Amino acid sequence: MLAFIRQKDFGRHYIRYLVSYLIVLMIPITILTVFYSSRFMKKFYAEIYETVDLELRQTSTRLDNEIDSMEKIVSQLTLTDAIHQAAAAENLLDLKPAIAYLATLSAANPFFEDIILVPAGGDYVATTATTCATDYFFSRMYPEAASFSEELIRTTPAPVLFFLPEQEKMFFSWPLYTDYQKYNGAVLFLVNQDSLRQLTSDKLQAYQAQTYILDDSGSVVMTMGDADVMRPALSGFFQSGQIPPSVSIGDTRYILRTSASYENGWLYCAFLPDSQTTFSQVSSIMRDYLLAMAIILFLSSLAIYFLQKANYDPIRRLRNKAKEISPEISSKNELSDISNALDYLSTENTVLSTKLESSLSAVKNERIYRLLRGSYADRTDFNMDCSELDLFLPNPCFTVAVLLLHTPVTDLDVFADDIKKQFERFPVYYYLHTFHSNQVIFLLNLPEQSFPTAKELQKLQTMLSKKKGLVCTIGTGSVIDSAEQIPQSYMEAASALDYRFVKGNGTIIDFSEIQTSQYSGIVYPHQEFEVLRSALASRSESNIRAAIQDIIRFMEDNSLPLYLARSICFDLIRLVNAQFRSQRNAGSSPIELSGMETAGEIIEMLQNWSSQLAILPDPASKKVDMNEVAEYLKANCLRCDFSVYEAAEHFDMTLPAFSKFYKEQTGQNVMDYTISLRIQKAKELLASSDLPLKEISEQVGYYNVSSFTRRFKLNQGVTPGEYRKIAAESRKESP
Repeated sequence: MLAFIRQKDFGRHYIRYLVSYLIVLMIPITILTVFYSSRFMKKFYAEIYETVDLELRQTSTRLDNEIDSMEKIVSQLTLTDAIHQAAAAENLLDLKPAIAYLATLSAANPFFEDIILVPAGGDYVATTATTCATDYFFSRMYPEAASFSEELIRTTPAPVLFFLPEQEKMFFSWPLYTDYQKYNGAVLFLVNQDSLRQLTSDKLQAYQAQTYILDDSGSVVMTMGDADVMRPALSGFFQSGQIPPSVSIGDTRYILRTSASYENGWLYCAFLPDSQTTFSQVSSIMRDYLLAMAIILFLSSLAIYFLQKANYDPIRRLRNKAKEISPEISSKNELSDISNALDYLSTENTVLSTKLESSLSAVKNERIYRLLRGSYADRTDFNMDCSELDLFLPNPCFTVAVLLLHTPVTDLDVFADDIKKQFERFPVYYYLHTFHSNQVIFLLNLPEQSFPTAKELQKLQTMLSKKKGLVCTIGTGSVIDSAEQIPQSYMEAASALDYRFVKGNGTIIDFSEIQTSQYSGIVYPHQEFEVLRSALASRSESNIRAAIQDIIRFMEDNSLPLYLARSICFDLIRLVNAQFRSQRNAGSSPIELSGMETAGEIIEMLQNWSSQLAILPDPASKKVDMNEVAEYLKANCLRCDFSVYEAAEHFDMTLPAFSKFYKEQTGQNVMDYTISLRIQKAKELLASSDLPLKEISEQVGYYNVSSFTRRFKLNQGVTPGEYRKIAAESRKESP
């Protein structure tokens, strides 16, 4: 082996790693062997015991159900005059209706063979098939039932059993009483012991169990098994009142499992011979297990040896490559050489990666800002616009939570990303203020409006306090089901956060907690907004400006709380801008409104906005040239921060209108078209250059290689690396 190592120029790490892998292999095998051998026997026995206990309980339940069926038949006979007909019968023909009725009752339950109606003092008994004299029935047909006693049946509330051992049958008997508790006779159910045995499972026989059913007096009702040697032991159990876990009969030890019926107190016992074949297989299984472990250890050691040789070859080549990258650094330790080279490359790459990550974070932050601003009509538009940024809203409902830190944090972006990972049950995205360095806005995408979020936020607050020593206050808005209402939820969350001056820091404040007490009785200018909508529909500039001034005047004349002033301002600006999108009228977003601390500031801002408001003819009349759209997409779609939303804004259209227009003109989805342009450019770069995949992905508009690789394979059916190999082979084959 040493000669082989010298020949292959292997370093000292080869032997170290080989021995380490063998030790690592031995540790789990040793632990598994000890653990398996120590616990296997207990688990094996416990599984058998649980199976037997379950079968006994099921047998008890089945028999209880059959006894319950008998009791229901007794109740039906009590309510009918069948017993009266049998008692008053003067001859055998008079019992014919009773026989038919008993046959009907018996046909529905195959558990018992026959039902016998024995009237008190009557000369005849009726069965499901025939009738005969009472004396003849008990003396000739069933002489073993000579112990039949009316007095016993009459005084016993539970069913009385009469055994017929020679016929392997038994009678279950119930008394019949009138409404005045007058004894009227008895009902006997003839049951074959085979019917009882059918209630037990074949699993008990598979375990060679000797099964007994004992009534509440300790009499054996049924036994099943190859040998009936447990009766003396059962008698001793009832006399002592204790049931041991095991018993020895001769040289054989039996494990006893029991189950008692809650209905009638009957006891179900199963004796399992401890030396049966099932248990004796354990030793054989253990031997096979140890042999298998030895074989696995041997084969694994061989595999490690040969794989180590094969796997070490790339390390040797990496060391040679590392020397080429940084020849001034060289040592006898191959891993040190590789590490030094990687450090050098890492240093060069850190600057580029930092710039790229910062750009990606900024782009994502901007898309979330648009969502909080209400720029997207619904989550479908957002998902389409952000499909290449790994931003996706799968759920229909939303709520906004604003987290205020009372302790400074060095890197708020990293901090917010760590918090985002704490939420597991629904997607969460965050937005960082440009003017609130101690706040993080979280958008929670919920599966339903009634989804509880307070518990998740409480866990987050507790984690920040215990693990990071940070104190924070959280304000939450209403749960809404439309992307256009997200700004409203944000402003509610911001208002709830302002309420911390009343409720205190370090709390979670939901907007619903303060809405009733603080905003009760506040009037919203619904009528003024209706007038504005009518003016916008008529496109009369004078009416529009007058309606806007009426709303501003309403805000001046009423002492509005800050939240309501923010809400009216946002609704006003959004309503007007939605009608005159192409004019790009300026206005405050919910984020900016949350920074205004008084209603007066908001009113002053509205006055400035209204004075600069541009109202022009309907922008729908403007024609969009499809060639200009195509040129714009080709010129901009390869940028990493490209957005379909920005393309729509460039042509003074909403995102849904732009998507609809493009599809009507080309028959193709605008996002699919931009993706096809990116993939086509990527194919050209892969086939004509040796650029790394990371650089190619950036040149075609993807921030990270994984997103680029996933999209490329989805579009082309192969990965970028595989496509590059195919293109290279094609060039070699071409003349």
